[in-house]
Amino acid sequence: MQELIMQEATGFITVLLTAVIVAGLIATLYATGLRLWEKGTEGGAIVARVASIGCFAACVAVVLFALWLMIPVFH
Repeated sequence: MQELIMQEATGFITVLLTAVIVAGLIATLYATGLRLWEKGTEGGAIVARVASIGCFAACVAVVLFALWLMIPVFH
């Protein structure tokens, strides 16, 4: 019985940590994309604009991957 409780607790902590880390990653990528987008409009820096688009694309990729993991039809 004790082993089952420990296994359940370990699984819960793993899911919790993964969710917090991924949420932080998405928020960081999105915020960085917004800052780079604004920086690209000020001086016409094309590198900042391209990096911004890369951040937004990474956000979309992370969300789509998470959906792929959650929806069994896609497997």
